[in-house]
Amino acid sequence: MDNRAEAAAPERARLGFVFYTSCALSLAFVVFGLLFPARLSSGLAFVREGVVGTVGPVYPLVVTGLLLLVLVLWLSPVGRVRLGGPDARPEFGAISWIAMLISAGVGLSFLFWGTAEPLIHLADPPYGAAEAGSPEAARLAMRYSFLFWGPHAWAIYAVVAISIGYSSFTRGRPMLVSAALRPLLGRRVDGRLGDVVDVLSVVAILFGVATSLGLGTGELSAGLHTVFGTPDTYVTKVIIIVSLMTVSTVSAMTGLGRGIRWLSLANITLCAVLLGYVLVVGPTASIVSTLGSGVAGFTRSLVPMSLGTEGAPGSDWTAGWIYFFWAWWIAWAPFVGTFIARISRGRTIAGVVCGVVLVPSAVTLAWFSVLGGTALQRETTGAVQVAQTASQAKSVATAAVFESLPLTSLTAAVVAPVLALLFITSADSASFMLGSATSGGHLKPPRPLRLMWSFAAAFAAVLLLSGGPTDLRSAAVVAALPFTVILVGLCLSLAIMLWQDREKSQLTS
Repeated sequence: MDNRAEAAAPERARLGFVFYTSCALSLAFVVFGLLFPARLSSGLAFVREGVVGTVGPVYPLVVTGLLLLVLVLWLSPVGRVRLGGPDARPEFGAISWIAMLISAGVGLSFLFWGTAEPLIHLADPPYGAAEAGSPEAARLAMRYSFLFWGPHAWAIYAVVAISIGYSSFTRGRPMLVSAALRPLLGRRVDGRLGDVVDVLSVVAILFGVATSLGLGTGELSAGLHTVFGTPDTYVTKVIIIVSLMTVSTVSAMTGLGRGIRWLSLANITLCAVLLGYVLVVGPTASIVSTLGSGVAGFTRSLVPMSLGTEGAPGSDWTAGWIYFFWAWWIAWAPFVGTFIARISRGRTIAGVVCGVVLVPSAVTLAWFSVLGGTALQRETTGAVQVAQTASQAKSVATAAVFESLPLTSLTAAVVAPVLALLFITSADSASFMLGSATSGGHLKPPRPLRLMWSFAAAFAAVLLLSGGPTDLRSAAVVAALPFTVILVGLCLSLAIMLWQDREKSQLTS
C-alpha cells in the first residue's frame, strides 16, 4: 500500500457519530418492527407509494446515465488510470477478484431468479405486449431478464467502486462515500454533512442486504417445504437466517484473503459446475437459441427498455419491475461498490469496468440463458407447469425445473451448497463493509465490529415478520432514494477528480 493509502487507513478504528447513529437507528428499527409489525408495514407501503409516484421515473434515467458514464470511462484515455497510482499492483489475482465481486454482487436470489423470472414474464408478459405463453412472450422474458441483471445493474456498482477507489487509493482519503464527495462538497464532508452521507450509506446497505437475504430466505423456506416437507413458517425462516449467518460470521472474521476469498472461489466453481451440467443434460439446442435471440432482442430494444418507455408511463408493471429492480440494485450499491473498491487497488479504471460490468454481464447472459432457457423449454413443452405460480414461489419453480432433468439427486447435491454459499458470501462481505463504513473507512475493520454487523440479518427477520416480500420490496425502494442523489454526486466528484488530475503523467502514460 502506498503512503497516501496508508494515510487513508487509520491504525485504529474510529467509532464516532456514524457508528453510534447507525447502531441507534438499527436498534430502533428492529425494536419497532418487532413491537409494531403492522405499523411498520403500513408505513413502508405509504412511503414506497410516495417514492414510486413522484421520483420512480428518475431511477431508469439515472441507471442509464451510469451505464453511459462507465462506457466513456472504459473507452477514453482515463481508462488507463491505475487506482493507487502508476506503480500500484493488484492485491488479488484476476480470478479471485472476479469471484469475490460477483459473489458479493448477486446474492442468494440469483439462483431462483435465474430460473423463475423468465417463467414469470412468460405467464405475465411485460406491459402485456404479447400473449401469455407465446413465443413472443418467451423472447420478451429473456430480454427483460437480461435488462434487470445485465450491464445496467453492474454499472451502478462500477461507478461507486471507481469513485471510492480513486478517492481512497489515488487521492489518499478514507474509504468512505463521504470522502469521495470531497471534490464536490469541499470541507463540509469533514463535518455533520459527511457523517449524514455515511449514515445514509449504512442504512442503504442494511435495507439492501435485508431485501436480498429476506427474499432469498423466503424462497429457500418455500423450497424446503416443497422438497422435504418442512413447515414454511416464520420460525423456519429465522432458523435459516441464523444458521447461515453463523457461517458467514466465521468467514467475515477471517478477513478478505482467507474466508471471503476462498468461499467466493468455491461459490463460483460450484455455480460453473451447475451451469455446465444443465447445459449438457438440458435442452442444449434450445439454450443456445435462447441466448442468441435474447441477446439480439436485448440489443435492438436497448434504448426503450433502458428508459422504461416501452409501455404506458406510470403503469403498474413499470413500478413493480423497473422501479423496484433499479432501486434494489441502488440500495446494494454502497455495500457492493465499496467492497469492490476495497479489493480493486492496483487495477486500471478500464480494468475495473471490464471486471465489474462486462464479465458479470456475460455471466448473467450465460446464467439466464441456461437456467431460464431450460425453464422456458420445459414449460412450453409441458414437462413442467409452474409459470403461473413462479412469482409466488420462485424456489418451487426452480426445484420443479431441476427435477425434470436427469440425475435429480446429483443436481440437489450441487444446488444446496450453491444456495448456502450465495447467501454466505454476500452476508460476510456486507458485514465486512459495514464494519469499515462505521469505523472511519478502516481497510481492515476490527473483528468485534465485523461480528456485531453480522447480525444485520435481523433487518431481514423484522421485515419478514411485518409484511414479508411486500415490505422487503418497499424497504429497497425507500432506501435507494437518498443514495440515488449520492450516486449522482459521486459521478460529479469523479469527473472533477479526473479533470483536476488530467495533467498528471498517470492520465497520459
